[in-house]
Amino acid sequence: MGLLAGGCLPPDEKAARPVPVDPDVAALVHTWVVADHIVGTGAAITAAEAASFRGRHIEISRLGYVSPWQGTCEEAGRTKRTRSLGEIIGELDMSSSAASEASAFGLSDPVIEYRLSCTDRRRPPPLTVFISHGKAMTCYGGVCFLMKAS
Repeated sequence: MGLLAGGCLPPDEKAARPVPVDPDVAALVHTWVVADHIVGTGAAITAAEAASFRGRHIEISRLGYVSPWQGTCEEAGRTKRTRSLGEIIGELDMSSSAASEASAFGLSDPVIEYRLSCTDRRRPPPLTVFISHGKAMTCYGGVCFLMKAS
């Protein structure tokens, strides 16, 4: 009778296949916390004003972002390119010590640049985030803010 009962059991469930993780999402989608800053040569704010942003958050989701500088974007498109830290620092017109400050924080080549552009009707300015080895940097008004994922 035991054999007969075994034949009436429902079939085993198929093992769920793991969903592949998008490496861009894994690198970018975080709540980033401002840990430090680098003041550029033409900064619109002082070092003391830049320091007041420590502990502030930039939240990047799969769909959009919230930033103290750009505001809220509920739906954003994204572009990506790989760059060198030296190229980025030069393009941003940062001081000669900026590359070493960014390196000391943990940024190094290669750096992935993500540019998030809002597609919703409010259209805040794009958010550019540079990510390297689990650390990030975003720049606004001539100041680059160094961030860690929380």
